[in-house]
Amino acid sequence: MSQLPTITDLSSSITNNQLVKALMLNGGNPEMSNGEPIRYVGGFCIVFPYMVNKNKYAVRCWHSYIKGIRERTEKIAETLKKINRHYFVDFQYVQDGIITTQGVQPIVVMRWVDAKPLKSYILHHLNNQQALYELGKRFFELVKDLHQNNISHGDLQSENILVAENGQIFLIDYDSMYVPALEGWKDVVRGKKGYQHPARWKNKYLSPKADYFSEIVIYTSILALAAKPKLWEDLNLLDTETLLFTPKDFESNGQSSIFSILESIPVTKRLGRVIVDFLSRNSIDDLEPLENILKSPVDEIAYLWNQGNGEKMSDFSIDEEVGKIVKKW
Repeated sequence: MSQLPTITDLSSSITNNQLVKALMLNGGNPEMSNGEPIRYVGGFCIVFPYMVNKNKYAVRCWHSYIKGIRERTEKIAETLKKINRHYFVDFQYVQDGIITTQGVQPIVVMRWVDAKPLKSYILHHLNNQQALYELGKRFFELVKDLHQNNISHGDLQSENILVAENGQIFLIDYDSMYVPALEGWKDVVRGKKGYQHPARWKNKYLSPKADYFSEIVIYTSILALAAKPKLWEDLNLLDTETLLFTPKDFESNGQSSIFSILESIPVTKRLGRVIVDFLSRNSIDDLEPLENILKSPVDEIAYLWNQGNGEKMSDFSIDEEVGKIVKKW
């Protein structure tokens, strides 16, 4: 295994367009700030915003090794092109993408999405309950569609879920993705603590069930913040990398304070209990998808919107005594 370039090496190469070999980036330059290229660093990759004429791209370069990354990426690209879903972003794998001190390296060139990371979107709409409930509905529909296509993203967390101002959701960063063509491949990008089930860290192979825990964590967080926006301040979420839950919450056997909070909110009461139940299971293969969990009354939120009758969430309120969504008269 050859050594990969460092983040510093990649940052240096990206500023010299003679070293950027991807044809679609010809004549372009990275966006700069204070004389340095703007960059977003993750566990395995670094992303540079890159302008070519008036088109903006995300250029992803690997600074950590992922076995078989070319074949992985090609199989993922083939599947995503076939199913053609709006929430996936067009991208191209370029084997000889950039010249670095460690030789010519592959890159992925992805269309830039003008959208906010999930947490930023939530903060921006924190006092708009309907916008957050709508976000929850859209997220629910997205993960349900992933399941129907036998796909898991594998690293659902705020930075990989972008939300446009019109509420449209996009998923980015596909290194952890499972598609049927990758059955039997090793699970090497396991996500971020605070979103993942503890059993994920001992999971060996890519799985279509990899998102089941993170999706209920994210959905529950959205509904809880919609119902009780003060949680953002109470839990100091601005300064965390997670949503409502910390890794310690997942280690508490349901005893940490967040589960008591969820129990006190009608629309998250059952969801909180399901999360505790999930945490008692020893494998992600024992978990269930979100659409199998939302029976009633929690799924009444999704149900009301799915009627197609033009009603809005502002037409409804939460009956605290019975824990249900009721029509305002």
